[in-house]
Amino acid sequence: MMKKHLLLLAFVGLSACNPGGYHLTNRTANRIGVDSVAAPADSSIANFLKPYRQGLDKAMNEVLARSTGRIEKGQPDGPLNDLLTDALLKQSSQRYGKPIDCSHLNFGGIRNNLPEGNITTGSVFEVMPFDNQLVVLTLKGDMLQQMLNHFAVGNKLVVGGLRAKIHNGQATSVTFNNGRTLQPNETYTVAMSDYVADGGDDAGFLKNPVKRENISYLIRDALIDYFRNQGKTGQPINPVSDGRISLE
Repeated sequence: MMKKHLLLLAFVGLSACNPGGYHLTNRTANRIGVDSVAAPADSSIANFLKPYRQGLDKAMNEVLARSTGRIEKGQPDGPLNDLLTDALLKQSSQRYGKPIDCSHLNFGGIRNNLPEGNITTGSVFEVMPFDNQLVVLTLKGDMLQQMLNHFAVGNKLVVGGLRAKIHNGQATSVTFNNGRTLQPNETYTVAMSDYVADGGDDAGFLKNPVKRENISYLIRDALIDYFRNQGKTGQPINPVSDGRISLE
């Protein structure tokens, strides 16, 4: 039991002394109550940890926005797919300082749906528990087409800023919301996870883009900022899909 206390205290110490200095990747987690790791004889430890638990609970329970219904991901398209990629496109463009052509999320990285009613910080952590960074890749059109085709297999293409049809596992009829068309020799900017940009999900071909730019923005933080701003408008989120990805 003492080992558990020491590990927990060490984590608290690292978090307090090095804010933003360390992060974990590719992990899974379950919520546990801090009191559950403290035996009655260790009440002093429980009391020491109490303000940390209270602060965490307060942060995780912050209501960012409201939804009129449950927001779920889907294949080939779903309300959550559209909402998250639109949020990333908007927030990453603001951070980047100029428009970005499209955004992408790997389908498997969306780990939960969003609830009806209150969307809290904790809700966003459940959807996106990994500390993945947003990066902006500049890609030639032929590489962007390769990326779209790659994720179209299995109907797992999750994008913002464009519409496409999936035909025999290939992305076709690609049109951008900004009016551009997909041309093999033109360049396009794509906001995406550093996990995919580093070759995750078997996307190793993305390791050699025209340019890669890190914008120092966690995907999860971008989503939290987006939902918080949405909440300030007073308008609830309506869980609808615009059909941007369809089967042909």
